[in-house]
Amino acid sequence: MFRGIFHNSIDEKGRVSIPARFRDQIQNNHSTPLVLTLGFDQCLFLYPSDTWQKIEEKLSSMDSLNAEVRQFQRTIMRATDEVDLDQQGRIVISPVLRKEAGLGKSVVIVGLLNRIEIWDKQKYESYHTQSSQSLELLGQKLSDKGIQDIAF
Repeated sequence: MFRGIFHNSIDEKGRVSIPARFRDQIQNNHSTPLVLTLGFDQCLFLYPSDTWQKIEEKLSSMDSLNAEVRQFQRTIMRATDEVDLDQQGRIVISPVLRKEAGLGKSVVIVGLLNRIEIWDKQKYESYHTQSSQSLELLGQKLSDKGIQDIAF
């Protein structure tokens, strides 16, 4: 599982260094290449191949006669790249994905369970500020939906 937050930058060639903790986990527990795709809330999702394969299986099993399903599949798949870690532990983010996520030079890399999120720093800070509900309130809302037993 990926967890934690790191600040980094994208170089002029679109490369960003993946934190060592995440690289070690990828190399020890997952297969490569990695899959980089457009995520929710205007960030990018980075998945190990084995995790992404399960997502693709779910996407391909969805009802393609449904127009919203087709639109979702097209949106996700058109902005998906396979990426490899180079010798310095960097990946290259394509110009298309950088533009789609509005990435500037400074980025925030967040471990979120089975994926890594890559955010533009300003967008992440704005998102984090806007979602100002307290942890307790969010926990209560999740509990009301039947999600329980998360203790700290």
